[in-house]
Amino acid sequence: MKKLKFLRFKTLQGRMIVLLLMPVFLTIFAGGMVSFITTRNIMLTQWNESAVLKLQRAAHNLEMQVLKPIELLNAFYMSPYFQNTTQSEKILIKSLTALEGVVRVEFTHSQPDGINKGKLDKMMHMGQKGHIRMRQGKILKITEPEYDTDAGQETVKLVLQVVDPSEQIVENLEITMNFKYLLKDIFKLGWWQSDMACIVDKDGRYLVHTNMLMKGRKFLGENNDLIESAVLKEIKTRGSGTVNSGGHPPEMVAGFQKLEHLPWTIILFAKGNNILKPIIQYRNAFALGAVLMIIIILVLIRVQVGHIVDKIENLSKNAKKVAKGEYGNPIKVETKDEIGQLIHNYNSMVKGLKERDFIRDSFGRYVDPEFAKFLLKHPDAGELGGTRRQVAVLMSDIRGFTALSETLSPEIIISILNQYFSHMIRIIQKHNGIIVDFFGDGILVFFEPLSDSLKDTIHNCILCASDMQNEMKVFNKKMESKNLPELNMGIGVNTGPVIVGNIGSKTRAKYGIVGSAVNITSRIQAKAKANEIVISESVYKYMKESISIQKSFQADLKGVDTALTLHVISQ
Repeated sequence: MKKLKFLRFKTLQGRMIVLLLMPVFLTIFAGGMVSFITTRNIMLTQWNESAVLKLQRAAHNLEMQVLKPIELLNAFYMSPYFQNTTQSEKILIKSLTALEGVVRVEFTHSQPDGINKGKLDKMMHMGQKGHIRMRQGKILKITEPEYDTDAGQETVKLVLQVVDPSEQIVENLEITMNFKYLLKDIFKLGWWQSDMACIVDKDGRYLVHTNMLMKGRKFLGENNDLIESAVLKEIKTRGSGTVNSGGHPPEMVAGFQKLEHLPWTIILFAKGNNILKPIIQYRNAFALGAVLMIIIILVLIRVQVGHIVDKIENLSKNAKKVAKGEYGNPIKVETKDEIGQLIHNYNSMVKGLKERDFIRDSFGRYVDPEFAKFLLKHPDAGELGGTRRQVAVLMSDIRGFTALSETLSPEIIISILNQYFSHMIRIIQKHNGIIVDFFGDGILVFFEPLSDSLKDTIHNCILCASDMQNEMKVFNKKMESKNLPELNMGIGVNTGPVIVGNIGSKTRAKYGIVGSAVNITSRIQAKAKANEIVISESVYKYMKESISIQKSFQADLKGVDTALTLHVISQ
């Protein structure tokens, strides 16, 4: 017998492993893989976007250094004080040479159409009024960096064209600049110092690089490196972008940015493992954690399942009785562990079912079914004997209905009332009001602050009253279509302490309220004229910042010693 029980234990354990552990494992594995792949792709995309942005900034910094003498040259020729004289040329050369990074400036003469320096001087001395103009921002040529023995440093030459008013080339202007000065802002960038980066010309020739592996090499892609060859191909057709090598993650990633005014391209390389290092570490830690968790679950299943089985069998037997409506006696709680808590919760559940059956019987006939379900979450709302609570009370009544009923047949009167109540009940249920009773053509409703504050509950009550008045317009249109008289309703709203509870006997009971606040609400409603909503001073104290008052007045109410201040709400 023990052997058979042990086999049953082993069978249950096997089922728990298959039905519990396997879904957990598959969920963790699938979630981890999806998370890893998604995060990997996001990180690569972010690096690509970041690389392009870095390169764009670097290109901008480099071109700003190159364009400084060009901007000065443009400004010089466009100045109204410029004169076509040799003296102006000297001033221009002096101004350009004074710029930081400029080593020397000189004019070289081009004679494609026979124009020479003599002709230029003749044009100047003849006082021609035309300005010598340069093609704006157009660099004719820039040389490769080379060591300048006179300057003792690497320099590059910018060759600019100077044209006459007829767009014929007069001469070229050569500006020799310090190559390191052009790159000084780029050298300060953190990624230039720490990552693999280089600058190449339009043919892929290295101008400068940061990586020792590139030392001694002259051209990009000359060693048949796939990523370098791909970059070289891309820079011939695109101005900027990124290139990834094969693999998951890619072995190497590169970004490039062409300069707008120079035939150079800045390239940034990075290893895929370095970019994805955080997510790779996360993947390894995730896998280790998943394995440890599975081992722990296996141990717990092995150790605890035997103890759990007996308790589950006992709970199962009692649950079958509950399913038949036999609640029985509470199960004895022997331990304080999870099983003990489960038994305690089971006992609480059975107790709650008994109480809620009673509440359902009390509420189901009087309030909206959905709101009845909400009340089931607050068992104290239906305790026998009643409790004292602060609630909002609403009472409505049709003005002149008694006199009207004497002129119509009983069938029509009942039809009108049924339609009227149908419209009003729908609005009241919408605002979770609890209908206490119908008094002829009057309705008594109250609102409990079960989950909201009293202020919010009163506000909801006023909204309900306003919607009821608006619904009367819809109702009257229906009456008009049937050639029936128009009806007008007055509403009173009050708040105060009342006794809330089940009123009646076990065979017939209703959830209602009693107290002076109910009687005062009835008196307030009597003061409301057709289409008015009248509220008490106690309601106004809560709502004075949220509503608009049409008028206020003093009223002597039956059963109240002193006159009360009442307010009519603006609609």
